[in-house]
Amino acid sequence: MFIYYFLFYFSFNVLVFASPGDNHYLYRACLHHCKQINCSTSLGLRDFQEKQTFFEYIFQWSCQDECAYECMWKTVDNMEDKDEPIVQFHGKWPFTRLLGIQEPASTLFSILNLLSNYIFGYRVLRRSLRYGLHPLYSMWIIFCLISMNAWVWSTIFHARDKPLTETFDYIGALSLVFAQFACCIIRVGYRTKYMRLAKLATLSIFIFFLYHVYYLLFIKMDFGYNMKVNIVIGLLNVICWLLWSVVNFLAGKVYVWRCALSVALTMAFVALELADCPPIFWLIDAHSLWHLSTMFLPILWYRFIVDDSRYLLGYFD
Repeated sequence: MFIYYFLFYFSFNVLVFASPGDNHYLYRACLHHCKQINCSTSLGLRDFQEKQTFFEYIFQWSCQDECAYECMWKTVDNMEDKDEPIVQFHGKWPFTRLLGIQEPASTLFSILNLLSNYIFGYRVLRRSLRYGLHPLYSMWIIFCLISMNAWVWSTIFHARDKPLTETFDYIGALSLVFAQFACCIIRVGYRTKYMRLAKLATLSIFIFFLYHVYYLLFIKMDFGYNMKVNIVIGLLNVICWLLWSVVNFLAGKVYVWRCALSVALTMAFVALELADCPPIFWLIDAHSLWHLSTMFLPILWYRFIVDDSRYLLGYFD
């Protein structure tokens, strides 16, 4: 779960404004013709609105969007007939739309990740720990809420890829990376002589996060800059948690194995993203399988948080 998001950006946040499918002669010709016939006249627009389903309307599929979707599949069919390799369109593989949802599998698995964080995270923390009794209770509850928010926006983005949903998906993922790293700093410095320094470092991270979000929202949605920030913070996050786990495991805190295993499993799951290929049945691609694999990580992670909180309570009280 730790490096999931920053590796996601490493593999996905490349400039995808000109995918091979976008420049295919058949796609461009079809798109131009479709827009001229269906989207440029009152008769064509009225016919489009009459044929549009309720779910397509809810998910805001415009006439231009519909043309792009239909022309994409005409181009894909042509590629298959000629035994040409299938390529991406607008930075995405061709996906079969289901009830207006653009990427059904990734949307479903994002929902399952949200439920996993709620069931194995929020509910477990509220049931197993007590506010005012267990150390760092509020910090972990806030982190869990940030995690669930990230998966909410992942669900919305995969359901319908629009500039606004894309931006908030990026910010949601970014907030999880920063929150994870901030929690690590606080945990490392907790009840040590470095706690004041840890708080100062956390405040600095929070201020930089706010600046970064402001930059993306109001100055420039810079994919390259955003990717670099995610990689740097993500790497620091992974290194910090792994080193902390190793040191504490050697010191006799056996329960930290769940923390280390969560990091190791996430790194292993990256292989799914690296094996990116056209979707199976035009529904399930490597990225959606990556989403599927991460839904089990909260079981390990939040159990570690509970054990660690109980350890701190018993050790210091």
